[in-house]
Amino acid sequence: MRRKNRVFKLGALHHIYQRTTGGYLIFYSGRDFLVFFTLFCTLARKYQITVYGLCLMYDHIHVLLKARNREDMSAFVQEYTCRFSRMRNQRYKRKGDFFRHRYGSAPKADDKKARTAIAYLLNNPVEKRLCGRAEEFQWNFLNYAHNDHPFSEPLKLSAASRALRRALEEVKQMRASDSPLRYEFIDRVTEGLIQKEIRQLSDFIVTQYNCIQYNDLTAYFEDFEALLIAIHSNTGSEYQIKEVISPGSDKIFKQLQSQLFKMKEFGDMTDVLSLPEGEKRRLAWSLAAETGATPWELSKFLHIPL
Repeated sequence: MRRKNRVFKLGALHHIYQRTTGGYLIFYSGRDFLVFFTLFCTLARKYQITVYGLCLMYDHIHVLLKARNREDMSAFVQEYTCRFSRMRNQRYKRKGDFFRHRYGSAPKADDKKARTAIAYLLNNPVEKRLCGRAEEFQWNFLNYAHNDHPFSEPLKLSAASRALRRALEEVKQMRASDSPLRYEFIDRVTEGLIQKEIRQLSDFIVTQYNCIQYNDLTAYFEDFEALLIAIHSNTGSEYQIKEVISPGSDKIFKQLQSQLFKMKEFGDMTDVLSLPEGEKRRLAWSLAAETGATPWELSKFLHIPL
């Protein structure tokens, strides 16, 4: 069956939705989020994409953007999808396609539909019970609108360790050359940092690379406070994209990861995801007994066919 041409409306806000083949998890750690985010923002500037919102959930991605034309929009999505897939496959020692080839998109031609899409995107973590309010979730980037360190202590260079100062300088150099951060880079600059410093570095990276146009986003409302009131009172809706909705809370994925590392058999998720399928299935039985995770949740978490 021939696919329909993607609908694109010049000047309209477009809601982009992406998920993986099999519905598997995309993000397990702050490194995953930061590698994706720096690549996404670097390419948004390359293609002159205006980004109004971005929400990175464990197993899917939402974007609100405006583009000059359909070709730029598709090229942007294709490039960040392919490049991140390659980096992630290398990190987790896997092969093959990761994201579904055809992404979902829907234009929001009037302000009412745009405001509904904004509330829907920003409230995704609330709906999945990861936080009480949208601005409490780091990876929808809402709290960076007026704060450069919303999830860490204020950064004082005079009191920072030598390792942290060196990491900050290297990040600035990478941003100055408009180069996204790779896993190897983040591994290296975070080595030896304590957790407080890693959180500070994470906020610094987001602030340095951030491409979200908060003024344009806020323009759909009276001001930023009105935006917050709107998303607190309305979760929004999306009828134009066939999104796969899974019931329950996404907190289970944090619980599964915590339980894994209590076993002390695995250093990180690379060790887990590179296991043969048979060993993953045996591991799934143990995790189910300890956490009560469903087969569907274990399939997504461990990357095994349901």
